[in-house]
Amino acid sequence: MTRKHTEVELKFLVPTGARKGVVAELARGAATEHISLAAMYLDTPDRRLARAGLSWRLRREGRRWVQTLKAGGSNPLERFEHEVPRPTATPDPSAHAGTRPGDALLQLLHQAHAEGVEPMLRFRTEVRRTVRRIATRGAKVEVAFDVGRIVAGEGTLPQRIHEIEFELVSGSPVAMLGMAERWRKRYGLIHDPRSKAERGDRLAEGTPYPPVRRAARPGYGSDVDVSEAFGVVLDECLAQITRNAIGLIDGNTTLRSEHVHQLRVGIRRLRSALRIFQDWVPSPPEELLGGLRSLFAELGIARDSDVLGSGVAAELAAAGAPGLMPSPESAGGKPAETLSRGDSQRMLLAWLAWRTSLTVSEIIAQPLPRIAAARLRRWHKRIAADWKGFNDLDDNGLHTLRKRIKRQRYAVEFLAPALRRREVERYLEVLAAIQDRMGALNDLFVARARYQSMITTDPAAWFALGWLSARITELRALAKPELARLAKTHSPTPRGGGA
Repeated sequence: MTRKHTEVELKFLVPTGARKGVVAELARGAATEHISLAAMYLDTPDRRLARAGLSWRLRREGRRWVQTLKAGGSNPLERFEHEVPRPTATPDPSAHAGTRPGDALLQLLHQAHAEGVEPMLRFRTEVRRTVRRIATRGAKVEVAFDVGRIVAGEGTLPQRIHEIEFELVSGSPVAMLGMAERWRKRYGLIHDPRSKAERGDRLAEGTPYPPVRRAARPGYGSDVDVSEAFGVVLDECLAQITRNAIGLIDGNTTLRSEHVHQLRVGIRRLRSALRIFQDWVPSPPEELLGGLRSLFAELGIARDSDVLGSGVAAELAAAGAPGLMPSPESAGGKPAETLSRGDSQRMLLAWLAWRTSLTVSEIIAQPLPRIAAARLRRWHKRIAADWKGFNDLDDNGLHTLRKRIKRQRYAVEFLAPALRRREVERYLEVLAAIQDRMGALNDLFVARARYQSMITTDPAAWFALGWLSARITELRALAKPELARLAKTHSPTPRGGGA
């Protein structure tokens, strides 16, 4: 029998010290099962399925074979899943025909075949699963603890698996999230947005660590209402935050600086998205906003240290200034520890729960293009006013201007599908130039504050302050005409015409 459905699930890494406790907790149920699972994941050598967001596998479950196709869903907890039984370990892509991902699979494989490329075994998983169904208030949830490994070819070290998954069987996703939070708190679980397929694909590529997740433009139709657009934007921001978080916790330390930077960008984009859609959508609880602000500030310590240790410090050292040592609080692996802490994990899970709790009835269902363009025009006028008074802006005024420019750029990127494409690209090009300039100015302000704290212990810091002052004056002069260009560029208009 063929089974089609959208699965709602949430996955966590299980720390070493909690694994015995998790096994004991699952063993309390009379219906606890122990299952051996061996799966083969298929793709073309050039990763056509992975690049299309598809995961295709054959898995031996006890004595039977099951073929499964998976794809992304409509929110961070949902995934499309289509399962069919197979008599042997022989794949048949046509078994998924009639579903949108299945038809995409067939098209990709047909194109590959025409080019002489065939699907192959990319990697495999070997897992011992302990599973139990638990009834909680408002939902029935399948809890599965997987222990095993991912194997990907000769010369590649296997990657260990110790993860627990909560999958909704029936009832409310919010109730499932409440149950997951209780388990997270009890066992110190770490939210992991990656699937086994993603981890295996990275391992097969020889880069097993979580990649840096950079910002991406949300994609939706130009005729969507506010509710659909906000959901897509919110999911994009949460993906950037959670994937860089797992990159810091379970990643390569050489990428720490970029994971920290992109995680903070994700937080900034999320906060901007809430401002962009303000009055159109419900506001999250203040506790969530406060947690986001605290995390942003704490990671900012490490980010400032990384900035001072690269461009600005290198220029100053070349000019003869004393070196800047990283501050004690930003040394070592603190960002990873920060993200692993219970309060940080609770906050991330609470954001996912809030996202899941949103319903269309809570959001105004009106066409997006016209109201989006009007909001952009209003914010553009504020930036233009800052240009006219640019010479009088102090450091705080420049900081406020920088934030407005960033928010405007994020707004245009988030609302781009509802706006005229050529106008969007032209406007973003001008925005990017002045944003980069203002970012360079901010780095100089950060360095100046650090050197000002050194003047009592190192008189040579006065030299650095003089250099920084001259450089700030130079960049301010370069920023003014770039800001003028932005002020004189019209913000994008809605698709379909009108203002």
